[in-house]
Amino acid sequence: MAQKIQRIQKKKKTKKSHVAIPFLLTLIFGIVILGSIAMYLFNHIGINQEHTVEWNSTVVKPTADDNMTILFILKEEEASKEPLTFMIARILPADKHILFISFPANMLAVVDGRQDSLKGFFNSGGIISVEKALESEAGIHIDRYSILQSEGFQQICDIYGGVYYRVPQGIKGFEDTDAPQFLGARQIEKLMTYPFFKQGESERCATAADLMTTMINVTDSDKERLLASMDTNFKQLINKMETDITAKDFNEHKSALRYMFTYGKNVGMFRLVTGEPGKESDVYLLSSDFYRTVQEYFEKPAEVVTVASEEQEGE
Repeated sequence: MAQKIQRIQKKKKTKKSHVAIPFLLTLIFGIVILGSIAMYLFNHIGINQEHTVEWNSTVVKPTADDNMTILFILKEEEASKEPLTFMIARILPADKHILFISFPANMLAVVDGRQDSLKGFFNSGGIISVEKALESEAGIHIDRYSILQSEGFQQICDIYGGVYYRVPQGIKGFEDTDAPQFLGARQIEKLMTYPFFKQGESERCATAADLMTTMINVTDSDKERLLASMDTNFKQLINKMETDITAKDFNEHKSALRYMFTYGKNVGMFRLVTGEPGKESDVYLLSSDFYRTVQEYFEKPAEVVTVASEEQEGE
């Protein structure tokens, strides 16, 4: 009897094994087949497919058309005591730079057969005469101008927040030290218009251009503040200067300026004028090759590209 029971149990185990193996194989193949079908549907029909979202950037990279040369003249209320400051700002948004060049007030130029200094041209013929003098002598075309007095200039300095600067030693009203010292708006103006630099007007111009460069090379936190208040600052400043810059100019170039300050590092830079004082140091003679030293900042890349394209077509 016991042997019979053992034979029955052995039969049941064998039967279970025969049923389990086909079931397991069916399950495995089912998973593989269904998985393959699912993957096909996901990849080709689009079930559970991620949709590509296009990124519409508001950033528009500037072009050569956004380049501009602005002539700034700082005219003190007591112009007879303090020298006029003549400075151009070459704005290059695509390159993320502003180039400052300050010209000596006693620099000689010839316009329509008449020879005079920049200061002389300004006093007799105003800003238009100065523009012609710079175009004639320095080879630089002026797009816009701005004449500032103390209030407008100091407000610009306040907007940027002053500057730490190594002031040449021996200048009255400043600390006699080699270390950088903080200059507020009035001190910046005072240093830029100081009439008794040891090397005369050429040293004053170099200092003025260096000061402006250092002042606009702001920190990232200051940069955010400036960008946020750009519209407000323009509206306030435009009424404190004599200028041919219009609200239309600002609106047309505002995005280019934002691009320059947003993505630029050390936006400001300067170049020194090249030349020499006259025999009695009463005038300054600009070198004949001055324009060559700064030409790269005034060339229009678009014209170069056009020429290159024409040459390629010819080939």
